[in-house]
Amino acid sequence: MIHARPMEMKMASLGEMKSAVAEPFGARLVGIASVAVRFVRHITQAIARRNELNALGGMSDSMLRDMGIDRGDLRDAASVPWWSDPTEVLVQRSVERQAARRMLLRQMIRKSQI
Repeated sequence: MIHARPMEMKMASLGEMKSAVAEPFGARLVGIASVAVRFVRHITQAIARRNELNALGGMSDSMLRDMGIDRGDLRDAASVPWWSDPTEVLVQRSVERQAARRMLLRQMIRKSQI
């Protein structure tokens, strides 16, 4: 019985060593797989957004104006790197124009009240 105790301790420490090696490997593998999935998802979304940008290019100028953008905005959006989201440029331009219109309207109202 006395000899069994040190043997059990050695086996436990050997099992702990195997687990200590396997756990970081598994965690690294999961981390790598997670990064790969995010990368593929990002590329897929970038391709889809480029397709949407191409569809916008086929619209008339009046339709684009209704959305608050113009052909120059489409060119600017198309010039961002392929891995970037071109629709961010379009949203930003549309929001800027809306804010400028609101500011102009406020100024006109203030002038008319004076």
